Amino acid sequence: MCYLGNIHTGIVVYFGVFALALICGPIRGIPFYWQLIDCSFGLFALYPLWRIVKLSRELQA
Repeated sequence: MCYLGNIHTGIVVYFGVFALALICGPIRGIPFYWQLIDCSFGLFALYPLWRIVKLSRELQA
């Protein structure tokens, strides 16, 4: 059984991708649509982790 604390930590880190892209993007002069592309990496990686949490809870029940 996987340790869900690691998965939850990964989810929090992927939310940090949004903050990092939207805060540091203007500082570095990155265009806004490129920042949205950076945010999409966090969004696409978030779905598998959310699915793992859901399936793990089903297995524990």
